Amino acid sequence: MQEPLFKTISAEDFVKLDLDEVTLVDIREPEEKAIPGLPGSIDVPFSQIGSKIDLVPKGKPVYVYCKIGELSDVVAEVLGDRGYEAYSVKGGYNTIWYLLEGGY
Repeated sequence: MQEPLFKTISAEDFVKLDLDEVTLVDIREPEEKAIPGLPGSIDVPFSQIGSKIDLVPKGKPVYVYCKIGELSDVVAEVLGDRGYEAYSVKGGYNTIWYLLEGGY
């Protein structure tokens, strides 16, 4: 069985990262953005990933997040297939935001 081309990271571990050392990709659709994304994130809505994937630079690990952590697997797999060191954030932005606001 082939290893997946991407890795996953929990939202709890994600919020401990030095975000200056990674590339963030926010794949939420505009209507899902009642809460703004993380500063420095590249905005590539899931529906436009095919035409905008080249906006994601190589050279640093790429962490992909969506609203709840499901679609990020798909995009992280595509990025991994293209040679990126890609991670999908489990729990998505809803969990990231909750943790950053002092939850859990």
